[in-house]
Amino acid sequence: MIRLIPLLKITNAQILKTMLTQNAGKTEKLFYIERGKADYDEVATIPEEYLPFIMPYAGVYFQNDNECEIISQHRKVGPFSIWVQEVLAREDLILCPYTPEPIWALHFMYETSVDVELYKGNNFALDERECNLFNLEPVIHRVPMTKGQRLLSCHINILPKDLKKLAAKYPALRCLADKKSAGVTAPLNTHPYHTNSVCSYLLQNMLLCRHIEVPADHFLYRICLDLFLNFARQDQQLPMRFLDLLHNDELNLLFRVVTEAPHHNFSLDQLCELAALSPKVLQDGFDRNYSIAVEDFTLMVKMIMVFELLTKKDTPLSAIAMAAGYKNWQSLNRAFKKYYGCELEELRRAM
Repeated sequence: MIRLIPLLKITNAQILKTMLTQNAGKTEKLFYIERGKADYDEVATIPEEYLPFIMPYAGVYFQNDNECEIISQHRKVGPFSIWVQEVLAREDLILCPYTPEPIWALHFMYETSVDVELYKGNNFALDERECNLFNLEPVIHRVPMTKGQRLLSCHINILPKDLKKLAAKYPALRCLADKKSAGVTAPLNTHPYHTNSVCSYLLQNMLLCRHIEVPADHFLYRICLDLFLNFARQDQQLPMRFLDLLHNDELNLLFRVVTEAPHHNFSLDQLCELAALSPKVLQDGFDRNYSIAVEDFTLMVKMIMVFELLTKKDTPLSAIAMAAGYKNWQSLNRAFKKYYGCELEELRRAM
């Protein structure tokens, strides 16, 4: 098992030496979960076929050899460090995740499931469509991958002290900020949580975001915040009850209706009529299934729509307000600033 390496004394040479003295029979690939300094690869060095999949707001690290292909996309937004990473194993290998400093990482797993060797023979299963909040120490870990296996994950890193600052502004995050690390790499949550439809909706908007610079900062910051808020809500909802599994079809229908028609201003009564559910059953069920109040979700969808409409500079703010169901653009502006931290005109000028 990989031994612990003190953070202040570690060098690249020590990393490689530690890797090469372990399990010499398989290729080992260093896999950065965080980097101390952003030193991105030039876009010109990346094969043309990959360019359509690169997010315009992200810096990119790319590695391609006979053993594997690794592409990592990164963007720092306020206290959040966003990483979207994909690994294709061309041969059996050991992936060696590493961070140069202790961090917390909200991690979403897609595409496959893998076992991570954490420490002292302790393994942890990263399963597809699960999410965890990890405490990550500056230690090399090991992830066996088989030939042809593809790993796709997204994680948002944050320093514990910065999460505490966020919790002062957003009290719903206190349950996460108050978690205590045992000083080893491990999940801070007792059980893995589900990457529910709201998380998938937010991650999809992150991956499809075409904004750059200031607009991307505001848009991505809010997505990161909402993902942490959703995870915190899941942390408060355990254990799940049998009643939480009821009315899934009706709630999934409502979810699709709201996301596919963000311009429609559904009242709670209208949603209840669509789902044939009472207000209490609908609100409780939506909260338990998606870890967000139905009113907060409809606001989220509407604000994302407004953000995108601002890119159409020939569309008057009054027309955007009408589409979003506000009496005038000034009232929309107040709601938008509360949600994204900037005003409509300010953001439009930056686009």
